[in-house]
Amino acid sequence: MNLPLASRSETDWLAGLRRAMKTGECLDLTEPVPWGRRVALALAPHPDDPETIAVTLRLLAASGWELHWAIVTSGWSGVPDDFAGPGRAAKVEARKREQLAAARLFGLPEDRLSFLDLAEDETGSLAATTRNRDRLFALLKRLGPDLVLLPWRFDANATHRLVYQWFAAWAAEVARPVAALGNEDPKTLAFQPHLRVVFDAETARWKERLLECHKSQSARNLAQRGHTFGARILAMNRASPGIPAGCYAERFEVEYWDGKSGVSTPETGRAQGP
Repeated sequence: MNLPLASRSETDWLAGLRRAMKTGECLDLTEPVPWGRRVALALAPHPDDPETIAVTLRLLAASGWELHWAIVTSGWSGVPDDFAGPGRAAKVEARKREQLAAARLFGLPEDRLSFLDLAEDETGSLAATTRNRDRLFALLKRLGPDLVLLPWRFDANATHRLVYQWFAAWAAEVARPVAALGNEDPKTLAFQPHLRVVFDAETARWKERLLECHKSQSARNLAQRGHTFGARILAMNRASPGIPAGCYAERFEVEYWDGKSGVSTPETGRAQGP
């Protein structure tokens, strides 16, 4: 079933979405028509998170959305010592260089990429401080996104989950509609997607080039898993059920706040996470 993200109105979109949820369908997103202020934000807890959903982001940009990327933390802890040395500063710089290279290859305008550099604890996880939360809220207020793409709310990674929790708290307070697309991860369990973007092998090769801009992550994946970062993400995309042979898919759970009740659809807690 094909679903324009908004056809004639938000009501049409939500009605189609609710029908799909009741029947268990996963809708094919092919025409993400802009709505509201036309602003879409890839809210990335770490560098490399936007590239894991790059096909969907390109579709949004091509459909007229004003696309922004925001990188929440430095991601230094994901860099092997033998890649950049043991120092944190060198690891931070390596990840930022990789993210800048990927954004340029994607074609994102320089002024649409933000590095928040929120404080991390000694393990590299996002610190759950009021200052960090307030700075994220300030970014969201400044950009005013209608659509936010970020890792799924029950993701296995603690930083991913905290970013979603803070975003959801902001969305519940905004006096206008906001939608979120929560993407799956290779470690995701009990994922119940509502939307998917299906793509072919040529597009997969383009996506792999973006993913491989993150050389530190390929080095880590090769050492720990025996394959590159790009191969890992595309293996997940290729394993999506119900897609044509030789194709791939990026899959998302949708959550929506109507700007009035402060309650999201589906309600938080509906799904069971890891």
